[in-house]
Amino acid sequence: MPTRVWLIMFLAASVSTVQAQTSDMSVHALCDAHADALLTALDQAHYDTAAADFNDALRTRYPAAQLQRDYESLPSKYGKMLGRGRPHTGDMAGHSVVMTPLIFEHGTLSAEVHCDADGAVSDVRLQPTQVMGTP
Repeated sequence: MPTRVWLIMFLAASVSTVQAQTSDMSVHALCDAHADALLTALDQAHYDTAAADFNDALRTRYPAAQLQRDYESLPSKYGKMLGRGRPHTGDMAGHSVVMTPLIFEHGTLSAEVHCDADGAVSDVRLQPTQVMGTP
């Protein structure tokens, strides 16, 4: 009988651990999908679509019109966009973050897409990682 109780407790703990891991993975997968959709929409100049997955706080703080101005100003500083690197997903302060290199003629930026616990985009940052001099 004690073995049966121990087995039940072990299985219950295992199930809750697997459920926690699955929910973490689903938030990461959702953040990956939102980051890809946002960057694809930016590439196509669909700024309202790019902001569609923003949470309410970010939508208020960083409207699509501001996102458009910021994104369209990048070529004047970094030249023509050449492409995107492979995205990397991680955790920062308990939130999922997808970091994607954006490669321009005169530098590389990191597009950081931060997601909240529900997977909605809670912050977007375009950070220079490498700036090359003009010839």
